[in-house]
Amino acid sequence: MSGLRTLRRRLWQGWLALAARFGEVQTLVVLGFVYAFVFGPVAVVTQLAGRDFLDKHRLGQPDSAWRDSDARPPELDNLKQPF
Repeated sequence: MSGLRTLRRRLWQGWLALAARFGEVQTLVVLGFVYAFVFGPVAVVTQLAGRDFLDKHRLGQPDSAWRDSDARPPELDNLKQPF
């Protein structure tokens, strides 16, 4: 009976090792497809459209790229009550 348990345990450990390797390969393939067929075309379209979502065009200027925040400072009473 213990020989059967040992065999089952070894088969299970082998299956887990094989499944882990398949999972690693599958992850790389899926991420590669997402990068190639989602992020790549979006980057090309935004580059061709001239969109600058991060306002990087201002970084090449000699002055500072600092922008003041649009948010107003929080009121002290609102900070005392988190909810």
